[in-house]
Amino acid sequence: MNHNIQKDPINYSKWLEFVIFLLFLLGPLTGNIINVLFGVLSSYFHVTPDNILIAIPAFMFPFAITQLFSGAISDIKGRIPVLIVGLILFAIAMLTAALSFNLEMYIIANIIGGIGFGFINPVLIALMADIASPPDLAKKMGYLSASANLGVGLGPLIASQMILIGWQSIYILFIAITCSCLIYFFIAKRPPKKISKESGISTFLKQISIEWRRLVVFLMILSDFLIAYTYIAINIWTSKTLSHVVNESLIGLILGLAGVGAAITGVITGSITKRKGVKIPLITGLSILFCSLGILLVIGDITNPEVFIFLALGWILAGFSGGILFTTITYYSQILSPERRGVLAGSLTAGYFTGIALVPTTLAPFSNAFGISGVYIAILIATVFFTIVTILLYILAKRIIPERGKILH
Repeated sequence: MNHNIQKDPINYSKWLEFVIFLLFLLGPLTGNIINVLFGVLSSYFHVTPDNILIAIPAFMFPFAITQLFSGAISDIKGRIPVLIVGLILFAIAMLTAALSFNLEMYIIANIIGGIGFGFINPVLIALMADIASPPDLAKKMGYLSASANLGVGLGPLIASQMILIGWQSIYILFIAITCSCLIYFFIAKRPPKKISKESGISTFLKQISIEWRRLVVFLMILSDFLIAYTYIAINIWTSKTLSHVVNESLIGLILGLAGVGAAITGVITGSITKRKGVKIPLITGLSILFCSLGILLVIGDITNPEVFIFLALGWILAGFSGGILFTTITYYSQILSPERRGVLAGSLTAGYFTGIALVPTTLAPFSNAFGISGVYIAILIATVFFTIVTILLYILAKRIIPERGKILH
């Protein structure tokens, strides 16, 4: 298969990078506001907080499934057309959410939103890699990770303040951001796209098949899946346990601090990876994650006001670890197969958000049987498995990319 690819990145307007970062922040921003909406939505829709949990898989499953294919489509058809389709669907979803008068309508909005942003998320990673110079790739991936993790924290923080106006105002804000980015992509100069002489369904399936048969790719996807079962699971289940016990503004503040910390560590990780490789970030991120879980397990009843400072510390440390680990794994997705960045970005994020979608239901038995401590123990087991998988990923990737030895060391 022959491709006409421009080898040297072009110095595009900083506005393009800004829009990429903004949209990469918007996805987690949208997905994580639910962490402070359990109480207000359960009252508005006249259901229990447990019923609201269904909104998470309703968004995440379509989000994950769509990403399995959207990145590969963008490799063949171009990044911008795929982004435009996703933004239109996402805007429709946000409008539907804002107009929701019952839980069923809200769930439909989340399903459409998941599909829409599934056409956006992995394509942003590939687009950034397309326009970045090779020496700056690790740093740009760090900035992208920082944007995503900032969204994880800012979503609940912003939502906790905007619900004072009305929870619908949150979705009106998302509509405004989405439409602004959509207008930009229609009128701005577009990067040249890869032109394939073979652009049919056979090429699409071949691109995916080539990557999914590689063990290193499987380990990469599994690693991102397990990130969801570590620091994201801590966010979801800690927030849910504290709903109706702790003020939403306080929960939003802690998640905001954790998100800012994750953003900072994401930027630092990108710089360290560029200079020293991935080993130091992997070791550091896993060590901080184990420390976070140790604190959360020791304090026991997290609803006890006397342990709240320690709870906040453990929670924020989890955010730090997420910023480091997500950045590192995302970087892998863009160096293992530069010619199929969209496929790998889509596969990576599909694994990540599939994990998030499964977190509420698969960890519920541990919560029912042992309370939040049982959930933290399950997360600790997942962290041990995650450590093993990342070690195997590091070893195999180092062998596959010998010319990148100094980067992967």
